Amino acid sequence: MGAAAACELAREGMSVALIDQSALPNPRAASVDHSKVFRFAYPDAFYVRLAMDSLKRWRALEEETGTRLLTQTGALLIGKRRPSFETECYEAMLNSGCEAEMLDREQLAARFPQFNIRALEYAVFDPSGAIIHAEIALRALLDLARRRGVTILENTRVIDVRNTASRVVVACDSAGDIDCERAIIASGPWSRKFLPFLADKLTTTRQELVYFEPAAETSRSFEPAAFPIFLELESGFYGFPIHHNGAMKIANHLKGAAVDPDALPDEVDPSFVDSCRTFFGEFIPALADATVRETRVCIYNNTPDDDFIIDWHPVLEGVLVVTGFSGHGFKFGPAIGRICAELLHTGRCGYEIDRFRLSRFDKADEVSK
Repeated sequence: MGAAAACELAREGMSVALIDQSALPNPRAASVDHSKVFRFAYPDAFYVRLAMDSLKRWRALEEETGTRLLTQTGALLIGKRRPSFETECYEAMLNSGCEAEMLDREQLAARFPQFNIRALEYAVFDPSGAIIHAEIALRALLDLARRRGVTILENTRVIDVRNTASRVVVACDSAGDIDCERAIIASGPWSRKFLPFLADKLTTTRQELVYFEPAAETSRSFEPAAFPIFLELESGFYGFPIHHNGAMKIANHLKGAAVDPDALPDEVDPSFVDSCRTFFGEFIPALADATVRETRVCIYNNTPDDDFIIDWHPVLEGVLVVTGFSGHGFKFGPAIGRICAELLHTGRCGYEIDRFRLSRFDKADEVSK
């Protein structure tokens, strides 16, 4: 989100510095992996519209950078009952003017025979579904930022942000004080530490994922041209067709154990690999014995309601807080960057973002009392 905002601000002629405690892309950031999901499929029309705008911006970035950032595959939402999250997504997409298909078992078997139709009742197909090549996309954003004149300070830890008169001072451990008109804090899973007032509003969780290589005789049927991104949100499992060194990824969206991002265990528990195989055995039998090629641990930075935080700091003037993307923010990166740039540049934006404001937590606290 910081890189996207920096690109947008620099395009408007602003003088911008992008600061990170690590070399970029930060290997422990929530945004790093080979792939992320793009989809219009949300049960909420607000997110459908935000995704539609984001896709236009991703395509513009592809054109400007000359880099393929997305591979369109479609996304299949596996449904077991009605009404459900899946049917709500279908209705929200149609009501927003997007294409969407409701597939019964026979239609699914004809379109995607890789799935065990006895394990489900129906499926919703979102044609917009795509693999975002996450690390490639991040590097493209960083390269574009540099071309637009952004100063990028890597391996530089921000130790304090404060106001001096009507200015913002960003104090860094190795770069001294940086004086600026406005600042954005997009500190991801470190937000609980860097912004203590959010410590009880955010939870950082450990999320495991596995890259499996299908057997040679079945691999062609799991290529992007033949197999979609899939989501079975009752169990939490979601995955991708083959897209990285002959392997396909599966992960689980259900929130994992709370962790400290500076002490994140890197080993994936063998029991998680077993649970992936159990899922495959039920829904995609040909993958039950696929070979593990890579395992990774990533991190979610979660709000209680899974809506994001984009709001002005409650104490520091001219400081925008952007965090809490709850494991589903990457797809919206270019749109979030635009929102942040407009807010920092003019103090307002062309999006309705009340649901992202910090005040919602105060209302929730009042209700709970």
